[in-house]
Amino acid sequence: MVMKQSHSLHDVSIFRKLSPSGLKLVTEVSKTKRYKKNQIIFLEGEPFGGFYIVLTGQVKVYKLDGNDEVTSLDMIEPFSCFAESVLFSKSNFHSSCAQAVEDSTVLFVPVEDFMSLMSHNLAFAIRISEALGVQLARLDRKIGSLSSSVDRRVAKYLLNEVQLNNSIRLPEPFFSLSVHKKDLAAHLGVASETLSRILKLLKEEKVIREVSKKIFVTNLKKLRKIAED
Repeated sequence: MVMKQSHSLHDVSIFRKLSPSGLKLVTEVSKTKRYKKNQIIFLEGEPFGGFYIVLTGQVKVYKLDGNDEVTSLDMIEPFSCFAESVLFSKSNFHSSCAQAVEDSTVLFVPVEDFMSLMSHNLAFAIRISEALGVQLARLDRKIGSLSSSVDRRVAKYLLNEVQLNNSIRLPEPFFSLSVHKKDLAAHLGVASETLSRILKLLKEEKVIREVSKKIFVTNLKKLRKIAED
């Protein structure tokens, strides 16, 4: 499989410790799949056949309650994987749903082939285990941040986004909000109403301003103080 993007499978967290020959083993057993905008990739309760890596586009992972209300769990960006946690669980079924947010290309890694690589290649298994250890440590830190105050959590998110957008040194650092605020609230672990209240308060205090889908930071010093408190 030829990658046209500047990134590669080596940027995927679960593969970060693999050697070039290890990455080749993964690509040899994987299949490229394409999904149209809003197309369902899998539903909760469906048999688990393998995990996925987003190559282009964006995928939403979510759950449905008894009234078909959607709770967004995560937005998967290019060169991030999803459904990999089922690999090491005792379940043979998906515990959530996945849907393409836009036209997307994903790499599907069949579970049987992947576990065969783990069983027959000790070096491969060790590298995957090391990467999973790093990923679990990162998840622990994320869970810890969720226990911090909601205001601090939102402020940290805003700061992180302007840094990722490389606009932190501008007079008004900014970023484009690429997800719906309902999905962002779910990602941050807060109620939609709470997120709206905090953003409104930050606007009233002239810490941020919003133009269309862009958020500008008008008082970086104050935003940093909120993030640190």
